[in-house]
Amino acid sequence: MLNAVDIPEPPKKRLSPTNVAISPIPKLSILKVIEPGDWEDFTLELATEWKKQFSHVVRCGGAGDMGRDVIAYTSKQHEVWENFQCKRYSGSPISVADAVIEIAKIAYYTFQDEYTVPVKYYFVSPQGISVKLLNLIHNPDKLMNEVIERWEKSCSTKITSLKKILLTNDLQAHIEAFDFSIFDYIPPIKLIEFHENTVYHIPRFGASFPERPKAEEPKSTIEDNELVYTRELLQAFSDHEKVEISNHNLKDYSKYEKEFSSARRCFYSAENLERFSRDWLKDDSYSLLSEECMDAISPVVNNEHESGYKRYLATLTHATTVNYAHALNPYIEIKDKKGMCHQLVNIREFKWVGYE
Repeated sequence: MLNAVDIPEPPKKRLSPTNVAISPIPKLSILKVIEPGDWEDFTLELATEWKKQFSHVVRCGGAGDMGRDVIAYTSKQHEVWENFQCKRYSGSPISVADAVIEIAKIAYYTFQDEYTVPVKYYFVSPQGISVKLLNLIHNPDKLMNEVIERWEKSCSTKITSLKKILLTNDLQAHIEAFDFSIFDYIPPIKLIEFHENTVYHIPRFGASFPERPKAEEPKSTIEDNELVYTRELLQAFSDHEKVEISNHNLKDYSKYEKEFSSARRCFYSAENLERFSRDWLKDDSYSLLSEECMDAISPVVNNEHESGYKRYLATLTHATTVNYAHALNPYIEIKDKKGMCHQLVNIREFKWVGYE
């Protein structure tokens, strides 16, 4: 039975500095000791990455899968497809004996016209494949001969439990005409690379701490995504001075001009941190950080202040003292703490003037 892949729920636990610590165990070693039940979950987690690359991904359900595990269609008409045979063989690499049984199923069921021949067929296992199988995959003719030679002893009774499948002349001719170059495997290190692109990776493997890219310098002109917080900041300056301060006359007020430039650098830094968070943690961790920032500064924002500028100064001063219990904590700089306040203003969570 074919079922659309049921994507697991994203991890619910919050990512903090403690649960994203670097594991002392190499990821390849962790992959090799995944329990059978967890291996099925791991396969579904990988399917979330495959779904980005293929038009449709389905999972075959147990008995009756006819040698298919996870099927990925590369066309909407489902005429072109690839098969990911995700197996865990008792903690051992996939052997030639294991592989020829799976290949025999594909050969037989395509001979029976149960489905078309896939364009690619990947063996997927936490232990990889044996050296002998690797050599055969690189030599399709020898792989074909191995299947034929092992058919009677190894394959004929393993294709289906309903009957013994004899190697008739017609079936052998089908196998000999079969394109054995479609068979390949995905090395365990590649599985980890695929998995790194999913939201499930850090909770399962722990995290490494990549280098954060340097933030861009603000452009000479205000960008569209800066219009709200910069306008609110100019209003805060105006509220304090009791005169209108705008982009046109800001240069006449050197103190505010410097603060305005600093605010833009802080905003760009926080935007950089947000992009880094999305690329590294693959989840909504930054929104949680932003919520924590709002919780931390709201008492100061809601307090009475002589002017919007006084509210601004008090809020940012307090923001720099906040210590976040968050996975991003090792990366958070003073500019980010200030910049998050500007981001919150930018999405209209509060204003410096008229917030009461």
